Amino acid sequence: FLPSVSLSKAVVDADIIISLPKFKTHGLTVVTGAIKNSYGFLPGAQKARLHKIAGTPQRFHEMLVDVFQLRVPDLFIVDAVVGMEGNGPASPDLRDIGLILASDNGVALDAVIATLMGCEPGLLRFLQKAKEAGLGDYDLKNIEILGELKPLPDFKIPPLGGEAIMHNEAMQGMLLDRTLLRPQVDPELCTACGTCIDQCPVSALFMDEDIPKVDADTCITCFCCQEMCPEKAIALK
Repeated sequence: FLPSVSLSKAVVDADIIISLPKFKTHGLTVVTGAIKNSYGFLPGAQKARLHKIAGTPQRFHEMLVDVFQLRVPDLFIVDAVVGMEGNGPASPDLRDIGLILASDNGVALDAVIATLMGCEPGLLRFLQKAKEAGLGDYDLKNIEILGELKPLPDFKIPPLGGEAIMHNEAMQGMLLDRTLLRPQVDPELCTACGTCIDQCPVSALFMDEDIPKVDADTCITCFCCQEMCPEKAIALK
């Protein structure tokens, strides 16, 4: 999928890489854990550029796996002492979980995170792609788990929209039309600073009477605007 990409020199030169993701939800991938944390290997501006190159949420999942393969970390340790639920990556809904998760396989670890969140790992597009690439298995029967694995009760995950889960093409199109999340600005919290407009890789936001508005036809649902908003004024609906 990626013809070329730049990586942080520290990543290339490191003998061992330990990845330290946080236990969080994400509107684009449902789970942001071991695999998505490797997106941080990319220098800042390139993250936005690759969102634009991907163009669609489905292709972004493929790209995540491509980036992950460039240098697979040797160990993953997830901070799940306090996690995030709801419409991440910038949800205000924090959850006391009290766990530390660790694995030498990112696919298996993300499968466990998904299970704790109450989501079937095999539905997640990026885990399907990672398994197809031979990077690991999301089937819990094939994962050695030390400790008790029980889904967190009433854990709030983003809607399982058509961009995050695997279906046949007809079902996929219907789900995309009906469930695709879009950023919406809360006028009571927004200070019209323009950060969201500056951060959008496809210029899908514009100022309308001092409130940022989203052009739904241009938006690629990367949610960079929500993640970068200093006032936490953007929700996904």
